[in-house]
Amino acid sequence: MRQTRRKFFLNVALLSGYLALPVGTCPAQNPPTPPPKPQPAYTPNPAEIYSNPPEAAAAKRARLLENEKEFRQGVERLYQLTSDLRSELQKTPTAEVFSVHIVKQTEQIEKLAKLLRSKAKSA
Repeated sequence: MRQTRRKFFLNVALLSGYLALPVGTCPAQNPPTPPPKPQPAYTPNPAEIYSNPPEAAAAKRARLLENEKEFRQGVERLYQLTSDLRSELQKTPTAEVFSVHIVKQTEQIEKLAKLLRSKAKSA
C-alpha cells in the first residue's frame, strides 16, 4: 500500500507541476517576430532612365569640361603663387627668420594643392 500511495503522490506532484507551467512561455515555441521588411526605394521606370541618353551624355561632358577648366585655372594660380614665393625667398636672406607673409603664402599654396588633388581624384 505504501508503494501505491507513493506512486499516487508522485503522479499528483508531476501533474500539478505540469499544470502549473503556463502554456506558451517556452521561448523555443514562440520565436520573435522578424522586423517588417523595408519599403523598396524609388526605382524609376527603365523607359525613363534610357529615354534621353544623348542629353545626359552632353550634360556629363559639359560638367567634365567645366571641371577641367577649373582645374587648369587652379594649376595656373598654383604656378603663380609658387613663382611669387620663389622670387620672395630669393630676395630674403636665408640667415634671417621667415616673415609671416611667407608662412601664410605657403599655407595658401598647400590649400590650393590639396584642393587640386581632391579634384584630380574625383575626376
